[in-house]
Amino acid sequence: MKALKYFFTLVAVVLVITACKNETSPETKTVDFDNQTEEKSLNPDANYIAAKFEIDGMMCAMGCAKVIEKNLAQMNGVKKAEVHFESKIARIEYDEAVVNPDLVMAKVKQTGDAYAVTSWNGEAVSQSEEKMVE
Repeated sequence: MKALKYFFTLVAVVLVITACKNETSPETKTVDFDNQTEEKSLNPDANYIAAKFEIDGMMCAMGCAKVIEKNLAQMNGVKKAEVHFESKIARIEYDEAVVNPDLVMAKVKQTGDAYAVTSWNGEAVSQSEEKMVE
């Protein structure tokens, strides 16, 4: 009986040691991604237009206003973009040959569904114009 007890103890120890031992090395995966962003080009001879518009739906300065500002500034043909959270007003300078108000409104909407341009240069943007942008 003692021999059987020692045998089962030895088998249990061997099973624990071999079961816990994982000799396979962890799998390492490398992911290649193309981080080539398109260079923004500005035409120095272009006719740049300044526009001021109101954006509704912003809840915070850093998470909303700065993200919209960054996305607008990265658009091709946009020279300058500023978004002020407190006043909900955005100012943009853009090349009229490359960018138009519809593209700007689409970019704001693309940034987040909660954001909407409600006025452009002091004139209210109608719901039908806003739906055309979507």
